[in-house]
Amino acid sequence: MGKSTTRLHTAERQEQILDEAIRIIHEQGYSALAIRELARRVGISEPAIYRHFANKEDIIARILDRVLGMSETIKSNLVEVPSAKEKIREFVRYHFDFLERNPEITSVVFSENIFQINSILKEKLRAILSSRHGLLRSFIDEARLEGGVVDADSEDLAVLIVGNIRLIVLEWRLADFSFDLKDRGDRALRTLERLIFT
Repeated sequence: MGKSTTRLHTAERQEQILDEAIRIIHEQGYSALAIRELARRVGISEPAIYRHFANKEDIIARILDRVLGMSETIKSNLVEVPSAKEKIREFVRYHFDFLERNPEITSVVFSENIFQINSILKEKLRAILSSRHGLLRSFIDEARLEGGVVDADSEDLAVLIVGNIRLIVLEWRLADFSFDLKDRGDRALRTLERLIFT
């Protein structure tokens, strides 16, 4: 294959590098993410990787930026949903649906050793969690105004919902993704509805 057919625009190449980095982490763990192996898989030289990213941590930071962008996607998708209760339901469904279609991303978000060694990455993960919680809290507050949720602190209810999502996804990972995440998520959602909706 000639150069003209493999040359990609900068943004496309960066996305390709990020996708391959996620695959490596998913298959072999964060410690296996080496620039040499990444370059080999993408089919470019090591210096070409460094033209796009400063180092491994920069690659992880960009992956986290991608995850952080999900909050805006969720928000824009749900802005037209009239019922706050339905926004909460769709918030939960979106996470299970997205992760079932992209199981590799769980290897990054759930890899604690990545965040223990780098404070910048730890802050990015905190920003993701804060953004997600803030969005969910706004839906809960809206549902409260509609008289649709129990009389409990919005932050506590958000933690209950997000914690439930994280635990189910962790169980799914530990089971080698062997069960249907969306089905399990739907069951959990029905339980959450009984706990938090009036």
